[in-house]
Amino acid sequence: MPLRLAGEPAAVGTTRVLELKSVAQRFEFVDVAAAPVPSLLRGFSAPVRLVCDHDDEALALLASHDSDAVNRWDAAQRTYVNAILRLAHAHRNGNPLTLPPLLTQVVRRLLDDDASDPSLRALALELPDAAYVASLEPVIDPDAIGAALAFIERALAAELRNAFESAYRRHRLGGAYVWQPRPAAARSLSNLCLRFLGALDDDPVHGLAIEQFDTADNMTDSIGALRALRDSLSSPVRDAIYRRFEAKWRDEPLALDKWFDLQAQSARGDTLAVVRTLIAHPRFNTRNPNRVRSLVGAFALRNFARFNAADGAGYTFAAEQVRALDAINPQLASTIAGAFTLWKRFAEPRRTQMQRSLERIARTRGLSPDVGEVVMRTLAR
Repeated sequence: MPLRLAGEPAAVGTTRVLELKSVAQRFEFVDVAAAPVPSLLRGFSAPVRLVCDHDDEALALLASHDSDAVNRWDAAQRTYVNAILRLAHAHRNGNPLTLPPLLTQVVRRLLDDDASDPSLRALALELPDAAYVASLEPVIDPDAIGAALAFIERALAAELRNAFESAYRRHRLGGAYVWQPRPAAARSLSNLCLRFLGALDDDPVHGLAIEQFDTADNMTDSIGALRALRDSLSSPVRDAIYRRFEAKWRDEPLALDKWFDLQAQSARGDTLAVVRTLIAHPRFNTRNPNRVRSLVGAFALRNFARFNAADGAGYTFAAEQVRALDAINPQLASTIAGAFTLWKRFAEPRRTQMQRSLERIARTRGLSPDVGEVVMRTLAR
């Protein structure tokens, strides 16, 4: 819409910069023929956190059509977050979970919009981080957030299976690998689609992932195939492809770090047992910081569901690792100890379980100042 501020003789363009010079200011636009949906902070024009009252319909419009890449991504992510929070509430109350139609509409539009940058669409379609969404609630509830996220991923994959498969195939590139921006963007979207389809965990999806792995001539597509099967309950299929990757890349540190990382971030119920097994892997070395980050750090800091398992085993494991690592690499140990930072915001029994793990670390004889400071500050919060 053409924009004209009150007092101006004529409209000047469709984008305006409003300079804030005081605590409270009012800007009034005139000759607005229809209710507008403002696209704010275009181009990330100011390093601020913005609170605005866009409803679901407005967010869906921006996520589907905004010409500003940052705002389109932000609107899609906010659409996801709103849906996850509502479904988490429904889960806590024992109500059935249903996929919001507007979310389905936004995802379909992003999948079909081949006129837009594939890398933007991949970022917009990415499910938001579970820990971030959970932190938006006054009391952190890993079970409800996890249930909502898992439901949305699988329900979208089922509802839009044809759209995901079509977008996946359209962005699969033939010919020899070359790194250029356009092919890289296409790979990011195709692998995002494959990851969503992986939530269906059926034979056709297994076939797609195995075919991609078999024909991959670049690490992005190889990792993309592994990531699609990361949470698969079809153990023979999943285990076989992970074994093949390890056999091929066991002598390449960066590639093997990704292999450890993917398994540590799996949502499967046996993930902690797998992580404990991998600590005994011949290529795992507690004196290699990158290797520790890729396994122990990935589990404690980036696997929200399994680290916060109801039995508290994830907390016990992380505390054990912090205590053991403190004598080797206090800085890394203190980073992993940061996984307990928000313990007071968790509901019981997790709150007490996390407190006991922190206290267990605090009682470690000869605890380093690095870890000691983090733990004592966290307990005092």
